[in-house]
Amino acid sequence: MTATVEENALETARGLVEVCRTGDLEPGWGEAAWIEGTQVAVYRTQDDGFFAASHHCPGSGAKVMARGILGDKTIDGTRVPTVACPLHKEVYRLDTGACLSAAAAPLPVFAVHRLDDTLWMEAGQ
Repeated sequence: MTATVEENALETARGLVEVCRTGDLEPGWGEAAWIEGTQVAVYRTQDDGFFAASHHCPGSGAKVMARGILGDKTIDGTRVPTVACPLHKEVYRLDTGACLSAAAAPLPVFAVHRLDDTLWMEAGQ
């Protein structure tokens, strides 16, 4: 089965849209992307975890989250990936979007799937 057929089948079967190649993202940084009319921040952690979230800061609505500071925090004995808003420094979990540093609105997060070297995001989120 060729990669093109696999990608088309994956997109059709699961309602996914292609985001980028894994090599397009530098470890420890985020990038902004335009996915189906939505501004998304796509992240690659230092340990090659891939995440996507809204590019809009939950507090101000500013389009800055792709420039957030990546890190992690230990919660109940488990290390979870985080991003801090570059404006307000509020820290959000990248797996759930929950704000860890204040009683603030969560950061909308999107499910990311990896097929070989391509990242896919669930459509219509």
